[in-house]
Parts: sequence; structure tokens; C-alpha cells
Amino acid sequence: MAGGRERAVSERTLVCLLQAVQGHSTTVELRNESSVEGLIENVDGFMNISMTDVKFSKQNGREVMHFPTMFIQGRQIRYVHIPDFIDMRKAIEEQLKKIEKTRKVGAGRRKKRDSTIK
Repeated sequence: MAGGRERAVSERTLVCLLQAVQGHSTTVELRNESSVEGLIENVDGFMNISMTDVKFSKQNGREVMHFPTMFIQGRQIRYVHIPDFIDMRKAIEEQLKKIEKTRKVGAGRRKKRDSTIK
């Protein structure tokens, strides 16, 4: 479950759209002109991405390497290709609903914990 700061970042940025791409294959272009193609397994609130079945292409495009997994720090990302079949508006709305549910669950736990402390 995402922490408070991470959840807030997800709500206020387009990270929630990127989180909707989880479970789909896509291309991520990096700031150093390299690109990564693969299946997005996880995206956290800071736009860090975990991918599997990865094809990594260096800047020149001639050197291609394959990796079973790869972790990409959010600050290294330039572009993420959103697959055409994803309705971006609907995806954002669904992710925001999921975030709202985790907020309510977390608030319920805090209330319960606070009442047992007294």
C-alpha cells in the first residue's frame, strides 16, 4: 500500500495514468536516448517502474540487450508510450478511485488505532 506522500503524488500528477498501464507491454524512452520495451509489472507513486521480459536498446539503436527484469528510476524517464487501446480518461478516473479507496482504508485504521491507544 502506498504511503501518504506517494499517494498524494499519484493523485496530483499523471503517474496515475502510468499506473493504469501496469500489466501491459509498452516502450519507455529514457533521458539518455535509450529505450526499454517490456511488460510493466509495477509503477510506484514516484514513477519508478519495474518491468519484465525487457528489450533494452542503447542510444544508437544498434546494440540491443535482453533482460528478464529491469527497474527504472522515475527521474530517468523521458516518455512512456501509452498503448492505443487504453482510454486515458477512463484509466485516470479508475486509478483515482483506487487511490481514494486506499485513503479511506488508511483513515479507518488510524481511527481504530487512535481509539485503542486512549
